[in-house]
Amino acid sequence: MSRDFLRKVWSLIYEDREGGDAAAARIGGKVATELTLVDIGFIYGAAIDLSEGQSFGHAQRVAYIAQEMAVGLEMNEDEIADITLAALFHDLGLISVTHELTELSSSPETELLVNHARDEVEDLTSQVRTGNIQKVAELFIQHVLNGAETAEGLPLTPEVVRLIRGHHEHYDGSGYPDGLRGDDIPLTQRVLTAADCLETAIAGAGERGHTPEFVRAEALQLSGKQIDQITSRGLVDATQNVRFWGIFTGGQLGKQLISRLPQERVAVTYSEIATFLDQLIFQVDGKSPYRQHHSWNVARHCYQISLELGLAEDLSSALGMAGLLHDVGKAGVSNQILDKPKWLTGPEYELAKKHISHTLKVLSYGSGLFNDLSDWISGHHERLDGSGYPNRLKGDQLSQEVRIISTADVYDALISDRPYRKGLDASAAVRFMEGKVNRYFDPEVLGALGAVIGSSVAD
Repeated sequence: MSRDFLRKVWSLIYEDREGGDAAAARIGGKVATELTLVDIGFIYGAAIDLSEGQSFGHAQRVAYIAQEMAVGLEMNEDEIADITLAALFHDLGLISVTHELTELSSSPETELLVNHARDEVEDLTSQVRTGNIQKVAELFIQHVLNGAETAEGLPLTPEVVRLIRGHHEHYDGSGYPDGLRGDDIPLTQRVLTAADCLETAIAGAGERGHTPEFVRAEALQLSGKQIDQITSRGLVDATQNVRFWGIFTGGQLGKQLISRLPQERVAVTYSEIATFLDQLIFQVDGKSPYRQHHSWNVARHCYQISLELGLAEDLSSALGMAGLLHDVGKAGVSNQILDKPKWLTGPEYELAKKHISHTLKVLSYGSGLFNDLSDWISGHHERLDGSGYPNRLKGDQLSQEVRIISTADVYDALISDRPYRKGLDASAAVRFMEGKVNRYFDPEVLGALGAVIGSSVAD
């Protein structure tokens, strides 16, 4: 999208956070672009997949299985659309509970979440510290309630919200949050539950899971427990042909999902996009108590540094947006790493570094909305001397925009509390960064940061 689009969205987010721009409010009600709910669902789904340790596309694959089942069971167009959208958003509340899960579990929360999709809570005792199984069960219940609450703030129908809330109800009454049993659980709900259970099982089985025989065995295991016999048969019938597996394992899932949904694109206002991004960042940064304001702080400093350097308003706003979105991929980094009270080991550091590629993948689902920001975001851990990552760029290979984001990111990390240390005050942080000027940081950018925070920075 254009710089003008980014400037207008940024002005709303900045005004909401910082106040003082009446003009931004007048922009909010104007149409920014046209999107489908699937576009939004793809972004959320990708971020959520990361948080629960699933491979990219889990939400889309659940949506595809559910959609094929719904068609086979001759549901109407509205039911098919509701089930598909609910599948894309079904684990919306997971990110909000991962920090607490880490504190209670002996396994990474991502492993616990994936296993939970297959097993009853009581079967997870080997992964949960003694005496904490009830607390873990309460968190799993909380995640569906949180997900439904967040969904109510998105342009989704009440039926989609209900499906999100109930996607862990089981036909035998063993599910949650309401312990519904039998036909008290609508067929649409059972279809979503079946699709979620099957996709998780397929992912765990690898290539062995990509067969009709595997599905038949899983459907038999689920029947009478998570789902009823009708839904179990629907699961088998939907997956017994070559066409299903060609789409499931190929690259056409998104197109297939959209083909059975209403085709009209919905006009989305600047305010709606700003709210959507705010919610997404709130979810991701809320994953760890040590990061709750990190993305916004980096965004604000990127914007203010850019203005201090005399950059145009539209470029400064774009850099603010890049700062806001730069760490979306941290959803895929375990809290056992994010919240570790000691320095990371080599393997842990390698896992943490993957957040950059995760971020770019999540943003790629945004129908081109954020393409202009990708190069800047991808370089925010590069350093002038070539010691950064992921590409060890150095010197003139680092654009001014990358230098601004990397400076803002390090500064906020230094002044923020971390599990292994207290945050520095502003002056101490700048002095530390001065010691690495021309090695890590651009002196002009660092000088602008000093001016922004009111600290004296030497040339």
